[in-house]
Amino acid sequence: MMWKRIGILLCVFFLAACSNASEEPTLGEDALLAKRYLEEKGYEIVSYKGGDTSRFEKEDLLDSPVRDTWSVQTTPPDDYIGRDIKREHFVVRNHLLDDQYELGQTNVLVLIDDGDIIGGTSFPDSKEPLMGAPYSLDGKTAEELHPDYWTWREQWETKYSE
Repeated sequence: MMWKRIGILLCVFFLAACSNASEEPTLGEDALLAKRYLEEKGYEIVSYKGGDTSRFEKEDLLDSPVRDTWSVQTTPPDDYIGRDIKREHFVVRNHLLDDQYELGQTNVLVLIDDGDIIGGTSFPDSKEPLMGAPYSLDGKTAEELHPDYWTWREQWETKYSE
């Protein structure tokens, strides 16, 4: 009888652990800030995928993916070098990329530094692997944000290789 109870308890704990694994991550303070920001921009939140923290140094600005991320920001990276940047990941609807790729929803990463939103990126929500650089939070390419892209790129390389 005791082994039966132990078996039942183990099954209950196993099922509880499995059910928590399929739930969305909990929205912390930064995630709630990012969610409100996205909703104010007119995006419908489909799901929250979680958050993480990243850090980059000056030399990282010459390499993908750090350069690609900062090439689609309106804020220069200088004030954020060596700092922990929080990245909150959501899937949204009503985004420019929804129809462009006919997928109906878009992944967005909101970049936050010490409680302030400093930018973000977007990319199509595809089950298939995608190649290429991210879009800005609003779905613009680096070339759209920097009309003379190659001049901008040369200036970037010169500035961050010093």
